[in-house]
Amino acid sequence: MKLKRVLVVSVLGILLASTILGAIALSRISMAYNIARQYAAAVKPPEGDVTSSTNLTAIIYLDPEPARPTLNMFQYVTAQNIQWRTTTTDQMGNLINIDFNLGSVLFQKLSEDNFVGTATGLNVLASVSDLFNIRVKADNVNVDLLFWRYADMPALNVTGVLTGNVEVSLSVAVLPLPGLSLVAYEYKGDRFIIRFCFIKPIEVTMEQPSHGARVSGDVHVQALVKHAPEITVDKRGVICGTPNEQIQMHYNEMNGRWECVWQSYNVGNGRYGIGVRAEGFDQSTPQNRYSDQKGIEVEVNNPWVQSYVLKNGGWLEAFGGLMINGQYGPISWQRGTVFNFWPRIDLSMTAPGGWDYGGPIGFHCWRIDDESGKTIFVSDNPTLTINAEVQGKLFNSEGRARELKCIYVPV
Repeated sequence: MKLKRVLVVSVLGILLASTILGAIALSRISMAYNIARQYAAAVKPPEGDVTSSTNLTAIIYLDPEPARPTLNMFQYVTAQNIQWRTTTTDQMGNLINIDFNLGSVLFQKLSEDNFVGTATGLNVLASVSDLFNIRVKADNVNVDLLFWRYADMPALNVTGVLTGNVEVSLSVAVLPLPGLSLVAYEYKGDRFIIRFCFIKPIEVTMEQPSHGARVSGDVHVQALVKHAPEITVDKRGVICGTPNEQIQMHYNEMNGRWECVWQSYNVGNGRYGIGVRAEGFDQSTPQNRYSDQKGIEVEVNNPWVQSYVLKNGGWLEAFGGLMINGQYGPISWQRGTVFNFWPRIDLSMTAPGGWDYGGPIGFHCWRIDDESGKTIFVSDNPTLTINAEVQGKLFNSEGRARELKCIYVPV
């Protein structure tokens, strides 16, 4: 077919040019080739279409939903002499420049998912990273846009019928020399059909915890990652981002979700954002990678340890840096005050018997006060082992965490 012959000639031209001009152009040629493969190699006529020379069909992995609000703004519009320029990027970060001109347009909304339009005097020039160029010209255009779902992923079919004096060309500017390009596809005639299908490649939905939830202890994070059938999720590319670490998530085959555990007590109490990011790649071209991410805000709510010196008059002076030894089963740790923790049953914390705080101080007691300042728990043993009583007193009736005071006195 003509299209295949032109593409083969283009690739041969790239190789010949690189041989003649040497290594200076190799990186640019490689980039141009990859971009051309994404946008042009997908250009192929439908199977059995005998009018292949007058058809351009491509699948582009791009989320179409952001276009819906804009289309809804123009439910019915007529306009003259439209000129529009914009710059955006595709899923792989390639810079896309679009120069769009129309003589006149009639656009209307037929349903929530279907929009149609007619136009005259179409002249569009689009460039991808200044390497891959697409030009389309036509006297008349009829366009149909249909939102749908492909394998439960958002999709948009765009069909344009161009008539009159039609010109369609795709070219690759492979070398860093002005005006030097290779034509990948070219058509001139009186009728041409363009069919593009935009499909969201990958989509993340956070299921646990919910937005605004109050979380404590070990937090179970769960996300659903959907993808188009031709996209493979990178098992190493599903990451949960928390305020203090990036956690590799794992796929649970039993429920079809990606999961991990976040130790929320390793950050202070308050509101924090957490999110999940997933990456995938096109099975036919693994170097083409796509991603999606979603984030939520949660309220972290864990008890905390603060150290104090009991001063004359009975008031407490807070200080930091007191080293507490912790033990839970075979796991031991040491942390300096102030720190948050999760009061597991049988977790023990041991305060040093003596410390220096502008002079020697000695351990006095562990203490929990309620919101009114009333003492509800006291232990004079430097080692405090969490039991059901202590665990219950570290939270109020509304589930709000309380402070565990480690109190010293001058000696």
